[in-house]
Amino acid sequence: MRMKKLIAILLRATGLHTMLVSYHRWRLRIASELMRQFGSDTQMPVWCSARATRHRRALQRLGFLVEREFALAHRVISEREPYRAFCDSIRARFPDDYWSCAATGKRVIVTAPPAQMSEWQRFLCEYDKVA
Repeated sequence: MRMKKLIAILLRATGLHTMLVSYHRWRLRIASELMRQFGSDTQMPVWCSARATRHRRALQRLGFLVEREFALAHRVISEREPYRAFCDSIRARFPDDYWSCAATGKRVIVTAPPAQMSEWQRFLCEYDKVA
């Protein structure tokens, strides 16, 4: 753990941290554009989503993104159409390409910038309300 802290300090002191974050944000945007061109998970080649995952993980290591798990109390995301509707509502609320979200049942795992997490919590609370 001490080595990670030392590396983080050196990256920030030399300005490399900012450059690395910028690079991975840029590459993630490009990967996200490619993913949109394929349109669906079934048509997307593995390398395309793997590229986005690689840059998202790098941004997590650099502290630009964090992962948080949320639990829904009232709604369940389990079938194809409810999942698609859920994803559409996410894209409408969070138009940037820096987040990712995995949802199954009552469990939602979000990877996003730390400053967005309160908005994600608000969104999921609104989504979870019983109609």
